[in-house]
Amino acid sequence: MESDVFMEIIESINNPKVKQWYKLLNKKGRDKSGQYIIEGIKLIKEAIRFGQKIETIIVDHSKGLPEEFLELYSSDKKKFFTVSKPVFEKLSETETPQGIMAIIKKQELTAKKLLTENNNFILLLDKIQDPGNLGTIIRSADAAGVDAIVLGNGTVELYNPKVIRSAMGSVFHLPILSADLDEIIAGLKQKNVKIVGTSPYAKHDYFKIDFSEKIAILVGNESKGLSKERQEQVDQMVKIPIVGQAESLNVAMATSIVLFERVRQTILS
Repeated sequence: MESDVFMEIIESINNPKVKQWYKLLNKKGRDKSGQYIIEGIKLIKEAIRFGQKIETIIVDHSKGLPEEFLELYSSDKKKFFTVSKPVFEKLSETETPQGIMAIIKKQELTAKKLLTENNNFILLLDKIQDPGNLGTIIRSADAAGVDAIVLGNGTVELYNPKVIRSAMGSVFHLPILSADLDEIIAGLKQKNVKIVGTSPYAKHDYFKIDFSEKIAILVGNESKGLSKERQEQVDQMVKIPIVGQAESLNVAMATSIVLFERVRQTILS
């Protein structure tokens, strides 16, 4: 299917729609509109497969519409816009664009919903600041069967393009909520969910805790870890034993190791 089937090609970066879309490249614009951009064939297909609300699809005229989206185009042409290569490149944040991106409505999740649902395995993130780390953590949590993820205040925005790319579609697979961790932790404790914090200085090894019970894993900032005040909120602190000379592990790697201990205990053992 050639891109010339579209009724109009947006060629100017000063076009009002382009200016509106461009605002979604920063957090302020995403917060105001309640929308964000994803890019690439695989990611858009995954968003559609998991029921995300696709509001707009933007196609690079020089590349045309990928065959994977022919059916969607036929059923809902109003969602599609074709733009010149310079316009697409202005909106793109990838090194090798595939020529298609989508604007998606943000998830609408609340702390109340999280706390009323039967979530037995929750990941709490406190002040994780690197987008690549957050995306990798989300992907690992998805693979480990986490029921929900809570991003505490000070954690990088979920809809940051680098987070979305590094999560590889996992942001669509499970509930992810930005919320006040004080409120979440208090609510989880009322539901008898055990709160386990991580620190390289903890006394107990992570594999000695019981992952078969209701549990929430709390992970702190890349360089500072969990604050003293946050550590006082948990039921138990655990560490990953290090036998070599490395001072510590990358937070995404460490989180993955701890999360997959539940897989080992509940599925593989």
